[in-house]
Amino acid sequence: MKSTIKIQPIARILHPVIMIIAIVQLSSCGGKGGDPTPTTPSAQDAAKALLVANPWKLQGVTVDGVDKTSVYAGFGINFTSTAYSTTNGGTVWPASGTWSFANTDGTAIKRDDGLLIQILPTSTSLVMTFTWTKTTLGGGRVGSVSGVNVFTMTK
Repeated sequence: MKSTIKIQPIARILHPVIMIIAIVQLSSCGGKGGDPTPTTPSAQDAAKALLVANPWKLQGVTVDGVDKTSVYAGFGINFTSTAYSTTNGGTVWPASGTWSFANTDGTAIKRDDGLLIQILPTSTSLVMTFTWTKTTLGGGRVGSVSGVNVFTMTK
């Protein structure tokens, strides 16, 4: 008597099991355990990195388009991630204070005194524009003049 082995019923059971194992193995490939996807810094992160990278020194100042650089001779500003300190800032720039971004694209900051300042930082320059609403005179010298102030800074 010959014994015959019926393979067909075993194949019907093994085939789906092998397929399930293959699917599980393939679905676990990639996506996990590899190099993380690099993230692009936000506009605020990029602007903050430029602000805090350098102490900034004065290149020039205009108020309503009129050169006022001599009023702020020796002006400088240093930023940290949440604070600033200045030298020779006159009335418009306190010696120190805090700041935060006023928008998501990193082009405006707000000082702790509420002043909104438009900023344009690059790796070599910083332009700060704000409207000053007070005129202060003292000691025969102009302390500040109201109008649109544009401070152009350099490294």
